[in-house]
Amino acid sequence: MRSIERPVLNAILMSHRLWIESQFTQGARASLCEVDMSKMNLSKADLRWADLRGANFSECNLSGASFFRADLRGANLSETNISRAIFREADLSGAYVYKANAREANLSAAHVVAANLSEVDFCQADFREADLTGAYLYKACLSRADLSGANLSNANLGEANVSGAFLRGTNISGADFRWADCRGIIN
Repeated sequence: MRSIERPVLNAILMSHRLWIESQFTQGARASLCEVDMSKMNLSKADLRWADLRGANFSECNLSGASFFRADLRGANLSETNISRAIFREADLSGAYVYKANAREANLSAAHVVAANLSEVDFCQADFREADLTGAYLYKACLSRADLSGANLSNANLGEANVSGAFLRGTNISGADFRWADCRGIIN
């Protein structure tokens, strides 16, 4: 894991923004694999399509940031504020997102296979069509989250709060809901 100074990160983010705004003809895609950005304030950062494999975002403020189609495989997002962040179609396979605030986050069509999402607050989050196969959601709060069409096969939702969640068309085969609060689930 390598560290990064804020001015260097800012330059990378500016080049990445130019890359997006020029429709990938100028600037450069942000590649921050295995970079330690812990405890930084990156709220509302534009990291669409960024390569963030194995990056460390622990204890960051990422509220309202956009990670559309970003590659976050194996990334550490523990104890982050990712409320209202956009992870639509992002790859979070094997990510570690322990105890994060992800209220109202958008993870629709995201690939979240075998990710550790324990004790995360996903209240009112959007997981429509997301793949959460084998995800570890122990004690997660999914209250009023939209999991319509999501794949929760073999996921562990032990002691999770799933009250009032939308589960229309959700694949829950092999999922463990032991001691979960499932009151008011809409399916």
